Amino acid sequence: MRRNKTVSAVTGDAGPDGARLLRELHDAIGPALTGMAFGLRAARNLVGRDPESAARLLAQLEEELHGAICDLRGLTDGAPPDVLDRVGLVEAIRRHALALSGHVSGSGTPLSIDVQARGNMTVLTLPVQVATYRVVCEALSNMARHSRARTCVVLIRTDDERDGELNVEVVDDGIGVPWRDADPWRGVGLTSMRTRVTELGGQWSIEPGVPVGTRVVATFPLGSG
Repeated sequence: MRRNKTVSAVTGDAGPDGARLLRELHDAIGPALTGMAFGLRAARNLVGRDPESAARLLAQLEEELHGAICDLRGLTDGAPPDVLDRVGLVEAIRRHALALSGHVSGSGTPLSIDVQARGNMTVLTLPVQVATYRVVCEALSNMARHSRARTCVVLIRTDDERDGELNVEVVDDGIGVPWRDADPWRGVGLTSMRTRVTELGGQWSIEPGVPVGTRVVATFPLGSG
């Protein structure tokens, strides 16, 4: 019952301001805490055999924690994620991916995440950058927690000469979504991802990967926002 109420609030039943705040809380804090938890586990595994790498990872996690605190303080006035201002969109996504990489899921194999960026990212408006960052972080966190994936590829591509779009894909080789047994729209995170993209005039989908896994796709008009 509580989950259904939360989904309803995110989709607007709590009013515009309440829905926005609930969505920002979910999208900002959930992926951040997931990344930190997996990062701390990876650092613990590194301490004995590679203390220098463990120290670097812990320093990054400390920086991410401070960023999450800044984000939490800025939620009420709609401030963008602190990390976007500090390092930019692509590096911010790479840092979140790094915190999740090395996590050993049900497959028994450490997770590998490859973040690829193509095209001119300077043409992206701030609302598109924020939406892209939130969507990718949510997709990666869901993948790390549930998919049992061994590999994941994040592709961020602008094509301003052809169609003026930003294309974002998150593809993993995990167990996939139980499409026949579950409503793919029922989760808070999935609802929030779709809402963020469509609010900016874009399109969002989640579908089975080929031959296995899950593929999350978002497309934004470059000038939106």
